Amino acid sequence: MSFDNIAVTVRQGDTFDELQLIIEKPWGTPYDYSNSVLVADIRRFFNASTTPPSAVDTFGIVETDPSKGMLSLRLSSRQTEALGRNVPLGYTERGFAPSGISNGVDQSDELQGVFLWDLREYFSTIQATILNISAGSSFTAPGGVSTSRVRVTTAAVHNLTTEDQVILSGTGQTSYDGVDFSSNKLVIVSPTVFEIEPTNAGVPAFTAGTTQGTVSLYQEDTLAIGTLEVIPRISRDSTN
Repeated sequence: MSFDNIAVTVRQGDTFDELQLIIEKPWGTPYDYSNSVLVADIRRFFNASTTPPSAVDTFGIVETDPSKGMLSLRLSSRQTEALGRNVPLGYTERGFAPSGISNGVDQSDELQGVFLWDLREYFSTIQATILNISAGSSFTAPGGVSTSRVRVTTAAVHNLTTEDQVILSGTGQTSYDGVDFSSNKLVIVSPTVFEIEPTNAGVPAFTAGTTQGTVSLYQEDTLAIGTLEVIPRISRDSTN
């Protein structure tokens, strides 16, 4: 992680199209995210039903020079207008102290709130070479049909865990290559063998064998965590 926190203060209705960031990992070394997908989210940290709180909106990201880690964050006027007034909630989850402008607002007002934003990177790295894909342990698919799991044997230790998300490529089989297995857990049979556990819909199931391809690990990395504070505009009815 190149930095722990960025604090940005804006006024409702304003934008910060000129906010430029340079991602460096490790510190001082420009990070190349040309092959990554970057997502910047606004998250609400009070009365949240999920952990971490689900995103309520997303920033626009402009990659000004991906090879040098340079990008621009764009928050629209509509987004700043929707954020509302500050309340001192949401900071303790991230270890931040609330600012002075947050202390004069009714904390019980559901329509008001502090939002934090995450800048995250999604990418994949090659984990192992596939020795073969074969029929694994049997299971009963929807409709009572008996079929087999996809069993993957790697040429070397795969170092995977049950919760890892994998991507198969280069197998020559459209039922495997590039398919999103993010909703599937893995069954670790041995250091060089794993099976993809089917979902309730019975997907995936073994369809064809192959002796080629690679296993990539799908990963998420938090590049930055920021505190976004919105100062409300002063108007005639500001005392209401």
